[in-house]
Amino acid sequence: ARRGVREVELTTKEFAVLETFLRHPGEVLTREHISEHAWDENYDPASNVIDVYVARLRRKIDAPGEPPLFETVRGAGYRLGARARR
Repeated sequence: ARRGVREVELTTKEFAVLETFLRHPGEVLTREHISEHAWDENYDPASNVIDVYVARLRRKIDAPGEPPLFETVRGAGYRLGARARR
């Protein structure tokens, strides 16, 4: 993946999660929505795996000095791109 001119190396699962966000820019995505689009039937809804993958994407995509692209919407899920548009 790329952010601007910078190349970002992602695992297959990280890419699947990012792709889910890219298909819904600016929309709040619930953990359920992300799991339906980036995981198979073995996803355990009681786990925090989605939170872990979003945190990994933040570390890889949001470099120091760049505006963060991911936003946590408390009690709802995550959004990509909201802060970049402000």
